[in-house]
Amino acid sequence: MKRFVIVLAASLCWLSPLYAQVSRKYDVGAAAAYSLSIKRATANNYGFELYGGYKLNDYFSFGGGLNFVNYQSRLLPSGIENVFVTTGMYHAFRPYVYGRYDFLPHKKWTPYAQVRMGYAFFSNSQLSYGVMYSYALFDESYNPADFEYLRDLDHTLGVKGGVYGSIELGASRHIGKNGGKISIGLFMELQPVRFEYNNHSERKTNITVGLKTGYTF
Repeated sequence: MKRFVIVLAASLCWLSPLYAQVSRKYDVGAAAAYSLSIKRATANNYGFELYGGYKLNDYFSFGGGLNFVNYQSRLLPSGIENVFVTTGMYHAFRPYVYGRYDFLPHKKWTPYAQVRMGYAFFSNSQLSYGVMYSYALFDESYNPADFEYLRDLDHTLGVKGGVYGSIELGASRHIGKNGGKISIGLFMELQPVRFEYNNHSERKTNITVGLKTGYTF
């Protein structure tokens, strides 16, 4: 995580002088976001991204970027009734393409709409067996010793990504004389995830809504 932030900062320092030499036909920027799960609180995530785009005209632009996203841990079924496993935090690098429409490009505040599509490459995580025995019904007859064998299973959690998409509505404000702008937007995102562990496969779709803020140089 810290390494990614350092790389992000270094990349922006390198891109700033380069951007100053090109036409305003191009956008280069960075953004940070946090989103909440519609279905489960434990699917919340936060992320950072770098992006660049080309402006077809004052209204339409398209481009691409690279997003790093970190997901909170979540509960998964173990295959045994009322017993769950807990994942560690897991993250993904997600290259994407986007299209954007600016409604009032010549105003100080410019409302916009953006759609994006990308692909998530997740890292593997670990299953947490310390809280493996999460009994949903708190049955008094539950005996942890009955499930001690689960501790000897493979702790590796395979996390597979896939195509994801999002829709964003927001506004940007032009600042300074060089065409820079800050932006803030609300978005909704669908990200399919497949968890593979102990010969078990569980497919989930993270549906999140969030807030994103960014700066375009």
